[in-house]
Amino acid sequence: MKVSDLVAKILSNHTNCIFGGQGGSVVHLVDSITKNKKLKFISGQNEQASSIAADSYFRTCGKLGVAIGTSGPGIINLLQGMACSYFDSVPSLYISGAPVTSQIRKNKNIRQIGFQEMEVVNLVKPITKYAVLIKNKYQIEYEFNKAIELAFTARMGPVLIDLPDDIQRQSIQKKKIFYKKKINNKPNVTNINLSKKISETIKLINKAKRPLILVGNGIKFSKSQILLKKFINKTNIPYACSWAMIDDFNCSDKMNAGTFGVAATRYGNFAVQNADLLICFGIRLSPQIVGAKKNAFAPNAKKILVEIDKYELVSHQLPKIDIKINHDVNIFLKKILIKMIYFNKVKYEKWIAKINFLKTKYPIVKTQHYLDRRYVNPYAFFNELSKYIKKDTILIPDASANLIWCMQAFKNTKNTKIFTALNHSPMGYSVPASVGAYFANKKKKIISIIGDGSMPMNIQELETIKNFNVNVIIFIVNNSGYGLIKQTQETWLKSNFSGVDKQSGLSLPNNIKIGNAYGIKTVFLKNNQSMIRNLNKILKLKGPVIVDININPKTRVSPKIDSGQPLHEMSPKINKKELDKIMKN
Repeated sequence: MKVSDLVAKILSNHTNCIFGGQGGSVVHLVDSITKNKKLKFISGQNEQASSIAADSYFRTCGKLGVAIGTSGPGIINLLQGMACSYFDSVPSLYISGAPVTSQIRKNKNIRQIGFQEMEVVNLVKPITKYAVLIKNKYQIEYEFNKAIELAFTARMGPVLIDLPDDIQRQSIQKKKIFYKKKINNKPNVTNINLSKKISETIKLINKAKRPLILVGNGIKFSKSQILLKKFINKTNIPYACSWAMIDDFNCSDKMNAGTFGVAATRYGNFAVQNADLLICFGIRLSPQIVGAKKNAFAPNAKKILVEIDKYELVSHQLPKIDIKINHDVNIFLKKILIKMIYFNKVKYEKWIAKINFLKTKYPIVKTQHYLDRRYVNPYAFFNELSKYIKKDTILIPDASANLIWCMQAFKNTKNTKIFTALNHSPMGYSVPASVGAYFANKKKKIISIIGDGSMPMNIQELETIKNFNVNVIIFIVNNSGYGLIKQTQETWLKSNFSGVDKQSGLSLPNNIKIGNAYGIKTVFLKNNQSMIRNLNKILKLKGPVIVDININPKTRVSPKIDSGQPLHEMSPKINKKELDKIMKN
């Protein structure tokens, strides 16, 4: 068979869709993919969007995301989605076409020999788990299987194979395709006495009066949601979710303390700062979660961290951790639940009551958000979206202010799947991500939330969406510029705005005219009244649909941590006596 046919056959064992763009060095590979009855090639307008679609594909259905780009410009475009996958631990495979092997440099001092030749492997090393240039057709099966296994091995992430054009079109004998070499795909963990660590954890739980579980993405990717819920039920310990996990838990649950971090909920931050024990499962304690002053993060709490990546446990930004457990959180939960068979459930009614009092006392969405008659208030919008969204919908927010408003105000009570690229967080993610989500599960309605500043980043994918009739409603949160950057310039630069709106040099297109030009249905929501009146009708429409939401350019993220402040001192500030009372245990 032809080598490119072999590659397509290998890919068909792991996925149903391949995203990418055409190019001179991938024509044979794309041809073989289109001829394989188990695969569908989804051609995007730009490889950047294809790479994001591949990332979104795994997040939606759990199958390997695959993206293809030709040498040079193609691979450069793929980097965006690759970075999203790397920093959020998403398994994905990138295949870059390379010039024919005779035109690949041997002397690295020569800049380029083959047309569009590029040093791909070294280029992508910082954002991949594994990258290799194929030099022999008999490496194919070994290298593809190795790369895919590594992508799914904890800590998961993207891998890349650089495949020369001439090797793709060569013939290969079936009996010789096996390249025998052992694949080492063991998780990168240290040897620890897990039983001892579990005993130490149980001792701290027994001593605690205000324990809190912090739930991170490791729970989702290790498929430990059921185990965690058993642990919560067994211990009666409340929990707080990172943004990556809010879709796995009902916000109305009395045990749910809310989200926490620099731009989250005030009540969630109060819960973290009041705790005397934090049990952190599969969560990266980044500055966005901990705040700028790591020593001010839950200052009176003992801290336990279960983390698969040993390097996260030695980060210089990490606050003091009393028990570090470098292990698979799934295995840890199974073993601690066995050891806790005779554990007496502790009554934390007073602690749980305080958490729920704080949730009632400091809501994100308030009556004042509905009073504006000229604009749509984003907090009111996301609150209403929570009410009318249909069950089993996929919700993909983008980046910047619209992401924060969504994560703060959207109330997940209807099994809504919510995801975005949280750590790399590129503007323009949600529109191409809707393409990946659609091909991962065509039965679900997709809602893409994006700012008017982010929309131009991948606006060309409206053609892809129209071409495949993607069932997506794209809500454009239009605040006439970069609202969150304005907020930063107000804080640091005395409101000296530059490059953030029309007056300061940034010009953005008319979204209704753009939608009409692409032949996509459009709706304009002028103010709160029109939003409330029409939102339920809009959600019943079959996509694609573009909805332009008229937001006051002066609307800001609130509450939010000012730089250098601890989590419990969010702005706008509350009365000092009131704050002291809350923080007094």
